[in-house]
Amino acid sequence: MTPDQIARRYENLPGFELLDYSEAAVPLWQLNVEAVSVIRRGLQPIKEFILRSLEAGLESSDLPGFLGVDESIVKGGLLDLVGDKFVSTSDGVTVVTEVGRKALKEGLSTPADEILSVLFDGITRRVVGSLSFDFVPPREVEDGAVAEIPATPPNQPSIQDLFLTEVDRVLAEQSGGRLEVSRDILRLKRIARHRRLFRRVVALVFRSTKGEIRTRFIVNGVPDEGLEQRFAEHGGNLRKGLVRSFADRYIQSGARAHLGQETARRVLDQSEYQNRQRQVSIASLKMVSLRRREAAAERGEIPKDQKPSEDDLRMAIEAEALARKELTQAPVRPAAVYEAAELLHRALAEARRSLSISTRGLAPHLADRTLLKRLEALAKRGIQISISVNEDAVDWRSRGKDWAKAFDGMKDLARRFPKSFVFKNSKEKRYYYLSWDGEVALVANRPTLSNFGKIRSFDQFAGFVIQDPELITAYLARANR
Repeated sequence: MTPDQIARRYENLPGFELLDYSEAAVPLWQLNVEAVSVIRRGLQPIKEFILRSLEAGLESSDLPGFLGVDESIVKGGLLDLVGDKFVSTSDGVTVVTEVGRKALKEGLSTPADEILSVLFDGITRRVVGSLSFDFVPPREVEDGAVAEIPATPPNQPSIQDLFLTEVDRVLAEQSGGRLEVSRDILRLKRIARHRRLFRRVVALVFRSTKGEIRTRFIVNGVPDEGLEQRFAEHGGNLRKGLVRSFADRYIQSGARAHLGQETARRVLDQSEYQNRQRQVSIASLKMVSLRRREAAAERGEIPKDQKPSEDDLRMAIEAEALARKELTQAPVRPAAVYEAAELLHRALAEARRSLSISTRGLAPHLADRTLLKRLEALAKRGIQISISVNEDAVDWRSRGKDWAKAFDGMKDLARRFPKSFVFKNSKEKRYYYLSWDGEVALVANRPTLSNFGKIRSFDQFAGFVIQDPELITAYLARANR
């Protein structure tokens, strides 16, 4: 599932409101740990065969013929086994010693100093395995493509934070099980090297009516309750700056004032909106589930009889369309935080006459090559496109070549399609819009195509969807004065 689908699926938390969500980077440390271990290894094959043959009751003189090897090889092996005290010879009789029987059963053990590589989770403060992790490139964190979740506490781990039993268990799991592990760790001496890494999750930030903050972490589409609990226990939800927010009344009144008096007066009641939005979410997620099952059956991952029928798909499509129709009948309604991404996707796919976007600036992971290609395709069809950025956005080019490429890409489209593509500056810094064909407009406090670079805080979202053509025309005229 996409982050937007995940946010829609898990938005309902009793007693809480979803404020914000994002793909997020959970901090990890890759540690090189100096340890004292006992390394286990098997016996050389010829020596093992000799020992097992003697253990079975054969005489040493019978071994060359029984094993089918030269007598000199057997004699050399026996000399080595005597030197290792695995066998003893008395009165011409060679027998396996207790040490030899133990070697047959457990193999050889040798003490050794070695470097162990393990991962340490900055939230749970525990050693973790890496087999199923989706790692985040540091560049995505720096550019703000994902939000950085701070380690709690922020200090890097020390040797005292590592438990030998946990290190041993994780290394065993990563090696395929205890029987495959060739070492026993006796002592962890010190951490020789720290390296910061991140793993990808989706973070959902909620707030209760009493102001309590709660953060949920979705890993591979499933809530990780252990991660959530540890984050809360270590004070993550209480960290100053985790959520940049103001009083609900201030945010909502500011957004309504920006809409204009007539538009604000016709906003759908909040409780009715939530009920209609919930129906859309249920229908949408059911449709996603059916499509996933259909694809899995076609790939042979599940039995063909589990593939949804044509009737199942038809009924799901009709149910989703009906739920969306109920939601779109209101002239103005509140917007959910995950709808910003959904509506941009719809705008690029559905626009037939016009597309208007205002934004704070242009972030490279949002205004990327894919978006520029889609805007180019619309411009070639003669669709009237208007992209408005804050006048300070030109300075963002200094953040690096990718930031400059996003800005220059828009300017290039405006140069190549002067009759259908307008790229202009704006002074607006608080509210932004996305509209297409004069039929749908999203007005929100979140820029459509930008952020401010590295994200370490979540924002309280406030937005409205205008669905009345006259109100949209009036709003755009006022916003572009």
